[in-house]
Amino acid sequence: MRKRRIRTKNQPSQNLDSFLDILTNTVGVLMFIGLFVSLLAVEAGTIIKTPLRSETKKVGNFFEVRNNQVFLVSDPKLEEEIDKLLVTLPNCKTPQIPNNMPSYLYNFYMEEIEKYEQCIISRNNRLEKFYYQNQNYTVSFVNNGSLKYDPKVSSMGENNKELKDKNSDFMNTLNKLNPDVNYIAFLVRPDSFETFRVAREKAWSLGYEVGWEPITQDRILVFGSGGRSIGVQ
Repeated sequence: MRKRRIRTKNQPSQNLDSFLDILTNTVGVLMFIGLFVSLLAVEAGTIIKTPLRSETKKVGNFFEVRNNQVFLVSDPKLEEEIDKLLVTLPNCKTPQIPNNMPSYLYNFYMEEIEKYEQCIISRNNRLEKFYYQNQNYTVSFVNNGSLKYDPKVSSMGENNKELKDKNSDFMNTLNKLNPDVNYIAFLVRPDSFETFRVAREKAWSLGYEVGWEPITQDRILVFGSGGRSIGVQ
């Protein structure tokens, strides 16, 4: 007797195309991440890490670094001359004008305002006539109390080789200061980072905290009436 063959149904196979696409993309991303990490590891030795800026209560002593030379900006004698000038300046008191001023006091307060304005003019004239010179700069007042430092053509700073001398002017200045009280601040021109690094290493070797600020090549040094502050790094 002929056996009856049982017919089996062919179930449709599952489509794995989407899964393969996801898997391929994942492998590609992992390969890209691995390549990126490898590049970072290779370049790690050439990246210059700049520490975060932090405030300090120490007194800053400023140096300008330009033309691959270091110039001392801070000058105690300049501070003394400014103190002498400020003592002689007139004390200009701002008139206190009431909100509801009686009409009969109008002329009185107008006279007070005029006196105040004349006092300010006289004060500013005295400041504008002040100037001070040392071996590196001519210093004068601008903008209601700011100090402008114009570099002298004849000024000579110290280069990389001279900075490494233990008897250099830079080292002598640092030896007169106290790292527990003072910190060293550099204003660095774009052409002078190599010299800046040498000077910074010397300051660090004596235990000083160091701060620095990049400035454009042609920017004139101006310290505001409240002084200048660069955080240590």
